[in-house]
Amino acid sequence: MNVDEMKDVRDFRAGAPTPDRGRLAEGRARLTAAAGGGRVRRLRADWRFAAVGAAAALTAVAVLAANIGGNGDRTAPADTRTVRGSVGEVMNRAADTIEKADPPATPHAGQWIYTKTLSRDPGGWPKSKADPTPEAKAQESWTLYADPRFENGKEGDDRSPRERLQFLNTLPDDPDAVLKKIRAYYPSGKGNPESEGEHDMRAMSVVLETRPMPPKALAKLYRALAAVPGAEVTPRLVHDAAGRDAIAVGHDEKGQKVRREILIDPRTYQYLGDRWLIVKDYKESFAFGGDDTPDRPWKAGDIMFQTALLDTAVVDHKGDRP
Repeated sequence: MNVDEMKDVRDFRAGAPTPDRGRLAEGRARLTAAAGGGRVRRLRADWRFAAVGAAAALTAVAVLAANIGGNGDRTAPADTRTVRGSVGEVMNRAADTIEKADPPATPHAGQWIYTKTLSRDPGGWPKSKADPTPEAKAQESWTLYADPRFENGKEGDDRSPRERLQFLNTLPDDPDAVLKKIRAYYPSGKGNPESEGEHDMRAMSVVLETRPMPPKALAKLYRALAAVPGAEVTPRLVHDAAGRDAIAVGHDEKGQKVRREILIDPRTYQYLGDRWLIVKDYKESFAFGGDDTPDRPWKAGDIMFQTALLDTAVVDHKGDRP
């Protein structure tokens, strides 16, 4: 990316009135680079879909996806907020529960994948009364299930839901083999300095956005998530962008500044969304081509970006809602 493009990204981001995954794509890619110490190739499929992925079983039009979300109770007793067990124990428990669910019906060509999500971020920089922190608003999107424009490699790693579902149905049982296959499906690209753990988490977050999500495939993904180098589970429940209780699974690595975390419902073990958590104090520089914007300080514990899935379904027409 050249200087002019980076300046465009800065101007674009500063003027954004509401958080939008596509509009924040380059900013998030830059933050991924900060986390890994270098530039990271952006997975286009990570940003093309406006919503985070669904683990819920999808049904025909007018039928809600099952069991999405927790209760959002912020006053739960302290002892109920403890996440018990290692990352392997937690993810195996989730996988054992999920794989017992009935598989969703496979959509057919001509149908659409509906999603409703909620995204939050701290807004532009520097802070001012004229540019306050944007209010989170629910966003809806419709993605054509079988779209030939995004199949057979026509758009690189940007794939249709049909191709992604076909990929999920070929996942092996062995967690390490699953990670290897996902890395090959969403490669890093030449000269990419990201570690294997960073690559795993980045590719995993894209795969988890697939809709519909077969329960057996989700169980394999959960077991593979526990096998990511440095994988760990936050010992206490967190809250997602919608205020719901969530198990947070990320990975720890030397020199890491920003950690991508996958959020899972602690009761149903459905996939809720993701967030980007600051794990080390640092300053984000905007010194691009003479830009005089001051450095932005980030503190450990700050949430840079988060998205929550609110609803998802298979519908017959674009614009239909469940």
